[in-house]
Formats: sequence, C-alpha cells, structure tokens
Amino acid sequence: MKREKPIFAETYFSLGKNQITQSMFFHYYDSSKIYYNLMKTGALQGEMDSIQQNLQRFIDEDTLHINQRLIRMEINSTFLAFREDDPLFPILSFQVSSTPYRMSNTSTNEVHLYAKPEQIPHSAISCWFTNGIILKVESKSLFTINDRKQNIIFYLTRDEIIGDHERIFIRYP
Repeated sequence: MKREKPIFAETYFSLGKNQITQSMFFHYYDSSKIYYNLMKTGALQGEMDSIQQNLQRFIDEDTLHINQRLIRMEINSTFLAFREDDPLFPILSFQVSSTPYRMSNTSTNEVHLYAKPEQIPHSAISCWFTNGIILKVESKSLFTINDRKQNIIFYLTRDEIIGDHERIFIRYP
C-alpha cells in the first residue's frame, strides 16, 4: 500500500501575554485515499489518536522558554479535512495551546525555541502574530516582519535544515 506524501505544512502562532495558541495544518497527496477510507470505515479516530500521540512526542522533544521559563505546548484537538473535498488531498489539522505564562509590560520579553535540527520533506510557512512590538528575531530560516512589527512569517523550503535555536524579542506597550 502506498503511503501519503507530505506536500506542504503551515502553522500559525498567536503569541498572547499569557498563552500561545497554535494551529497546524499538514497537507498531503494521498493516492491510495488512506484517510478517506479510514473516514468512510469509521476507523479514522484511532488513526488520528495515534498521529496526535506521535506529534505530541515530537512537540515535547522541543523546548520553548518564555523569559527563561519552560513552557509546554499541548495538542487540544485534531481534525481531518480535504482540500476542495478531494479525497486525494487530505489536510490534518491540530489545535495546540501552551501552559500559562506572563509577559512583562516593562522589559523586553524573550521567546526562545529550541528544536532538534532536521531536514523537512516539504515546503512550509510558520506565522507568528502578537500585539506586542517585535524588536529582534534570531533564526537561520528566511523570515519577514510586517511594517507594524507585530507579525513574522518564516519561509521554509523543501529539504531545508530547520530547527536549532530561534529567538523572538518582544516588548509590550
């Protein structure tokens, strides 16, 4: 049986003063219609639970610190959709949230992510949104910051080595 092929990933972080929420979307080409068939036979939930456990294990291997305090990210829900209702193009989505923390109103805040470097098999984007002002970003990946200095988009290409230490410095008005 052929396995699905990853074709694109996108993740959106909302960086609040007390919590991060994240939406992750993994797009696949699935010539064998594995996900569609799992959905039609009623076996999808078991597969989604297994995928969620595996993804949570990967998330737990990364470390996220806000102002030098370790923050845990946890998957809250999963969902399967199909691009334009086409069973050949499943999209797995995950909603993730952090443990609570507190951003400072009086000094610069540091968001420090460490992920084990790895080569990604597909292109991806990672978008960060905040109500604070982004002062500086340290990353090996290509990124842009919008004019208002409240949003960052990281652009990741297929076969790029991603991960290692990344830092975002933010000040809240």
